[in-house]
Amino acid sequence: MGRYQCAYNCDHSSNSDVKFFKFPLYNPRKLKKWLINMKWKDWAPTRFSVLCINHFEEQYIDRTGKSVTLREDAVPTIFLATDNTQKKKAPINPRRKRHKPPGAKGSEKDSAQSTTTTPTTAKQGVHNKEPNQAEQEPPGDAKKSDKWRIIVDEGLMMIESFPHFFHGDYCVPQNIQWAPDLDVSTEKKPVENVIEVTEPWQWLGLDVRGPLPQTLNGHKYILTVTDYYSKWVEAVPMQSCLPSHVAKNIVDVIAHFGYPLRILSRLPHDIVHKINRELKDQLKVTMALVVYHQQTGTADLTTPQLIDRMVSDLIEEHATDWDVYLPAKVVSLCFKEQSTTKERPFSVLCCKGLKPVQSPRGLNYAYSKIRESVFVVR
Repeated sequence: MGRYQCAYNCDHSSNSDVKFFKFPLYNPRKLKKWLINMKWKDWAPTRFSVLCINHFEEQYIDRTGKSVTLREDAVPTIFLATDNTQKKKAPINPRRKRHKPPGAKGSEKDSAQSTTTTPTTAKQGVHNKEPNQAEQEPPGDAKKSDKWRIIVDEGLMMIESFPHFFHGDYCVPQNIQWAPDLDVSTEKKPVENVIEVTEPWQWLGLDVRGPLPQTLNGHKYILTVTDYYSKWVEAVPMQSCLPSHVAKNIVDVIAHFGYPLRILSRLPHDIVHKINRELKDQLKVTMALVVYHQQTGTADLTTPQLIDRMVSDLIEEHATDWDVYLPAKVVSLCFKEQSTTKERPFSVLCCKGLKPVQSPRGLNYAYSKIRESVFVVR
């Protein structure tokens, strides 16, 4: 499987034998040392960011165990020793441009040596905020906003073998990378629980993206619901990511397309619980329709990337009224041929003669099995 470049001009990303390590996001002092040595301007790592073993001296590498790990005091020190590494800013994905904060321009030499750039970098790391913290952000200029994110349970950051397909915008994405566990085993364990997605509108994925630049209508978030089989996307703007707002929009989606088997979400556990409570009150049902599952964003890899690109383009082109242009963008996604299915989502979902299911659909297994299962789209 292909790998991203782990640093500027790193040539080891395509080597499957190279070991990768995550950034010490939970150790601010250690993280600061890593970032100073890397000498990038205006960049902050996320849980998807990794560096390969070739950037660490042998004294920092522990090879005594079953797998290669970093020692506690490990700091990357091996980078391209040219002036370009200090002068060149971190590569920016053209599909997800950042807004430069005022005063970001300065001399290259000072940016590489001065520690005053560290607070600026830390301010841009909004990935660890709780949803309720995002709600308390003071309103400001719509064009000067921190980078949006997909709101997920913070517990996912601690899960090993989580797909690192974003790589924190540290370099231009090329392919999907899976960061190896520190305690990886060479033994292949069979997957016991597999749930196959065989029809449209069986299993859906739910995500909330934001906070985005606030529009004139007060919208700051986008709720997306994706059908894993047909790749159909529903996206609606929201003023808040409160459970009641999420539930209301789920009710609207069900009213148009009927009941799915269940909806997977990587929102925090307590938020999922509150959404289900709201749905029970609004739909008068007894079952929980939304299920917490860490595979929500990886059961279908292509569609989330298309949605991310759509959102980034929207806020870049229409910062103050992106909510007005959102429906047209979503329609364009659903009427284009999908690279994985080679069909248009509209054709798969709406032209097969399937009638919407008007009542909740039962399952033959418990919710605990759903959470432990791997979803495969057939």
